[in-house]
Amino acid sequence: MKSGFAIFGLERIPEQISDDEKSGQPYLFRKYPEQFESYIKAHDELEKIMGGKSPFVHYKSTRYVIMEIYSQ
Repeated sequence: MKSGFAIFGLERIPEQISDDEKSGQPYLFRKYPEQFESYIKAHDELEKIMGGKSPFVHYKSTRYVIMEIYSQ
């Protein structure tokens, strides 16, 4: 199994809609387009994102999470 690290921007879902299958989920996870081989590299990129120095300016969020992703 191969692992990598990904950055997700968390967007709060404003209100619950009864017909929406995502209803009840407080956050929408928006994945940053790149995946990183170590937590340190992901954290460094996250600092760039938060500092406004990232080329992906449309991925601005107020909350972020770094998750380890496994693939075969």
